[in-house]
Amino acid sequence: MLENQKRSKLFTFSLQAQDAFGKAMGLTILWSIWALFFSNIDSIFIANVILSALCLGLALIAPLIDFNESHATNPLWTGHARFHLVWQVNALAASGILVLVLLWVIPSAMNLLISIIILYVWLLSFMFALIFMPIYNGKLNDVNGVPPIKISLFKKQIEIDRNVQAISAGLILSTYASLIIFFALLGYVASANLIRFFISSKKIETSFMVFAIESQ
Repeated sequence: MLENQKRSKLFTFSLQAQDAFGKAMGLTILWSIWALFFSNIDSIFIANVILSALCLGLALIAPLIDFNESHATNPLWTGHARFHLVWQVNALAASGILVLVLLWVIPSAMNLLISIIILYVWLLSFMFALIFMPIYNGKLNDVNGVPPIKISLFKKQIEIDRNVQAISAGLILSTYASLIIFFALLGYVASANLIRFFISSKKIETSFMVFAIESQ
């Protein structure tokens, strides 16, 4: 890995931005828990905020991390590998922007579903690439690439690849937001059915009253 003094300012800033974004996501989750249980904020809105935060990660953090000497201008990479990287990151950022538009500019139940599918496609694609690395002799990182996250656990230092950490967190948060939406929709359906049942009961009750009056 590149030592601190050998990294460009852009590379160093991208790592700091990713760390700050991770903390912001943590605060977003804490806010969502408070909003779900201690406020009257609509559950769909809460889920949209979580999904939007993930999209900002795709649209902003991914290009920051990759468009420097760790990836796009890495001297160890061939020109063809760099081309595919820039292509992928552009598509990733465009997908993030598209989901934001679907969620907030033209919101609908269908667009919400499409947004979730788009996020899962990107996240699961990474996982498939990770699982099948032995087949194509892939690697998670380069010797001069993005440094891992170091965590001390039981007096042992554990290194976690930043991609694995980010994508795993993304999958957990996407599932969390999807479950919020699922149970919110279940609640809406249950409420609608309850209202229909109440209306039907009132109609039946009214019919009996009319029948009783007419019988007299």
